[in-house]
Amino acid sequence: MIPEHVMRELRYIELMTARKIRNQRVGAYQSPLRGPGFDFDEHQPYRPGDDVRRIDWNVTARVGSPYVRHTHAERELNVVVAMDVSRSMLLGGAGYSKKEALTFITGSILFSALSDQVNVGFLAYSDRVHSWTPPRRTRAAAWDVLAKMWTVSSGAKQTTMAPAIDHLLRSLKRVSMVFFVSDFMMQDDSLASRALTELGARHDLIAVVPEDPQEAELPAGAGYVRLRDLETGKRVTVGLSGASRAAYEASARERRNALVRAFYRVPMDHVFVRTDRSPVLPVLSLFARRIA
Repeated sequence: MIPEHVMRELRYIELMTARKIRNQRVGAYQSPLRGPGFDFDEHQPYRPGDDVRRIDWNVTARVGSPYVRHTHAERELNVVVAMDVSRSMLLGGAGYSKKEALTFITGSILFSALSDQVNVGFLAYSDRVHSWTPPRRTRAAAWDVLAKMWTVSSGAKQTTMAPAIDHLLRSLKRVSMVFFVSDFMMQDDSLASRALTELGARHDLIAVVPEDPQEAELPAGAGYVRLRDLETGKRVTVGLSGASRAAYEASARERRNALVRAFYRVPMDHVFVRTDRSPVLPVLSLFARRIA
């Protein structure tokens, strides 16, 4: 059961999201993927292997050589939120708990999709798939997803995207926007997998990375601080000094930069959302960029 203070914030996010989507809308969602559809993208010279049914004979007659007409993928898409529910996602100490922040991020995505007339679905994973809700387009479906997300938990000691990727490859028959909401702290290199590249070729992938300020810097003061890995339980003691703070911050920056490079290689759009700030505006900016 979602606590009342979280419900109040989600109701506010639902109203705010609907209002901002209406103000930003100048057209329906436009997929960046090419595929079967009616919305023109561009003409390109015919190359061996192109579908001959897509040759534009009017253009071909004018220029004297065969040209292929490319279109955008169909506009009526699904949105699927793939949520990492591993132990590392329980971290939180700024403003909201990380679980609350993740709920608000998911709510922003779902309500944005519904306001733009898009079906919404949900997948929860850690080292396996814990829950799967196929995409539907109703307000009740969004609230059902949020309720499931709040109650699902994982005792897994490691995280991998591989089971979630395989499940989505099998289950998604229509072009979809897939939001991976995760800190991407994994024991394997799923971001470099061929399966994720294949998923990215079929669907529009977006990484939403919650960032807690505690992950980027050590606390102020002198002395020592004990840190515990939420997934493995391993503990370390770190001295609080200028050198240790600089090294900690440099390591956090490098990990963030490495994630960005990995997202670009997939390719995979991405947004970082701080847990001590509202998740609504960063998520809405993603939808705004995809408005035609």
